[in-house]
Amino acid sequence: MKNQTNKDNSFFFAYTAVLLVIVFIGFAPSLFLRTAFDTPPIPPYLYLHGLILTAWFLLLIFQAWLIRKSHTTLHKRLGYFIAAYGIFVIVGGLLATSNTVARGFGGVVFLDTDMADIDPGMGAGISYLEFISAVVWANLAAMITFAVMLSSAIFFRRQSDIHKRLILIATVAIVGPALARIARLELLGGEQGLFLPTTIFLLLAAIIIHDFRTLGRAHRASLAGAGFLVIVFLTSIAIARTEFGLEFVRGLA
Repeated sequence: MKNQTNKDNSFFFAYTAVLLVIVFIGFAPSLFLRTAFDTPPIPPYLYLHGLILTAWFLLLIFQAWLIRKSHTTLHKRLGYFIAAYGIFVIVGGLLATSNTVARGFGGVVFLDTDMADIDPGMGAGISYLEFISAVVWANLAAMITFAVMLSSAIFFRRQSDIHKRLILIATVAIVGPALARIARLELLGGEQGLFLPTTIFLLLAAIIIHDFRTLGRAHRASLAGAGFLVIVFLTSIAIARTEFGLEFVRGLA
């Protein structure tokens, strides 16, 4: 049992480190290392949004480190703060999403502009409206999944095996924007390519593979959480393409 616990703690610490690296790479040009890149200015609320999200990932890896080092008392005390902090993550995400359409690309893009005329790495053959609708609805799906998984993790806080898996899946739900920016690299096929969904699938699969290695089966929390995430995101893709979904996004312009 002790050996299994050690494997669990090491895995979850390494996993949170991978998520942090993804966020750093994805937002290095626009936030963390923007002075080294030719990056257009961004409004102050996006700096705030970036800081809030970054702090979440740092808090997560710190919590995983505390468990790895058996500092469970401090981990539990910080847990109350981090649970409350999750509200800021949701509010920050919704704030950024609500301004996505109006912000456009420096105000020089129209809803019917072909994405190929903006940046081929972000999609081609679709209008800006279709592209940004997918972004907006994916972001909303991320916030819904994050809120549900975090709330569930808080509810099951006394059952550590469930708690930590739900926390990880909640966090996987919000790495999409970082992965989307990484996907803009030409060799990865752009935001409309397979890189983003494939990476999300691999991140979820890694949790389930770890379950089989340590438990001999997939943990019910892993299956439930991963299933919920997939269903919500597939639903968001379907809604984004409907007239209702497009009209909702037009209303944000």
